[in-house]
Amino acid sequence: MTLTFLLNSRAEVLKCKNTPALWLTVIGAAFIPFINLIKYLAKPEYFVPMLKDDPWGALLTHNWQIAASFLMVIYIVLVTSLVIQIEYGNNTWKQVYASPRSYADIFFSKFITVHIMIAGCFFLFNVFMVGSGYAISLMQDQYAFSSRPVPWTEMISTSARMYVSVLAVTVIQYWLGLHFRNFAISMGIGLGLYIGGLMIRQWEYIHYYPYMFPFLVYFQNPGLASDTQYAALMNSLIYSGVGTGLSFLQMARRRVLDQ
Repeated sequence: MTLTFLLNSRAEVLKCKNTPALWLTVIGAAFIPFINLIKYLAKPEYFVPMLKDDPWGALLTHNWQIAASFLMVIYIVLVTSLVIQIEYGNNTWKQVYASPRSYADIFFSKFITVHIMIAGCFFLFNVFMVGSGYAISLMQDQYAFSSRPVPWTEMISTSARMYVSVLAVTVIQYWLGLHFRNFAISMGIGLGLYIGGLMIRQWEYIHYYPYMFPFLVYFQNPGLASDTQYAALMNSLIYSGVGTGLSFLQMARRRVLDQ
């Protein structure tokens, strides 16, 4: 049974080959490092003094600030909807449910596919950050990236924390994608919830709002309690566990009632 599940999960991953979800993952991971590369090369007189003492630390900060505050949640909303939309777009959900597979197999193989795409985006994001640092140093020798060690420990630690911070959003968007056949609806709800979170980010209970978890985990939000980052991480884990179970039960119940 485990082997069958792994094979089905592999098949789900292969479905994403040459799809918008895959291209979004690659482009999304490269976008911020590329923009910062252009900025550093265009304004060396401004950025060279800023990056003199700790070039890699500054580079990581400049990249993660944008990712945590904006692009990360947007990417989750889009890629989750796109992975599920593969079945709706090909009109193959009936074939999937008619196949000799359990509801758990169907649900979790697709869910794992979404997480593989997200983990791949995180990995590529770090690769592009390091690559951009060396490229900047190669094209503009005033930057000291090539002569300083890459802070691998910090990169892995930050990536791990940010991955945990998006778990709750991933579950919510996965449920929305399964619930609504129209890609635009699940995407629109996700973007609306994210924008709403930005408007209330100073709320004292914002650490219960999933779409702000990445923002809260990365930034020290003025006016909020000092343990807000920890609370956001814990809530993301709790929401993810509870939400995954409820989403699976809702999907299985819905399919039974449809039969």
